Amino acid sequence: MNLIVLVGLMGSGKTTVGRELAKKLNLSFADSDELIEKRAKLSVREIFKEKGEPEFRRLETEALIEACAKDEPMVLAVAGGAVVSEKNRELLAERARCVVWLDAPTSTLVGRTGRAKHRPLLDGDPVGTLDRMRSDRESFYQQIATHKVATQSLSVNQVVEKVIEQCGLSAMSGEHK
Repeated sequence: MNLIVLVGLMGSGKTTVGRELAKKLNLSFADSDELIEKRAKLSVREIFKEKGEPEFRRLETEALIEACAKDEPMVLAVAGGAVVSEKNRELLAERARCVVWLDAPTSTLVGRTGRAKHRPLLDGDPVGTLDRMRSDRESFYQQIATHKVATQSLSVNQVVEKVIEQCGLSAMSGEHK
């Protein structure tokens, strides 16, 4: 139960905030996309292109199972679409001490994701795609999140402080390596 999970759409700040949160709390950090890439020995874009989204989602579930099985306290940034899977939601709800939904308006997400080559789902129409993703996933984020932080007008450090405060994590600071 020492797993702190960050969920939200791509560009919401999960990886950036997660790294800083882990650093501040002296915890390990994992990003589910990075775990997937390591497992598949392919980039996210290559997995989507060569094997398709269903294979990516299968690898995603495996990566989450692996991350959740670790006994060490850690911060886990979860790919935006992972919450669509009921199995993933159940796993995270069961194993996480705190699940924080990082949210921002679509315009902010588009600005943050820019022309990132590792975001295959944004090819073509990023605004329309992110709006559809929000519509498809918002109820899942609401279902699984124990807390929500709106990130659009906050610095990374301000978001980290809000997560620490909302999850009652200040006592964890400095306890673990």
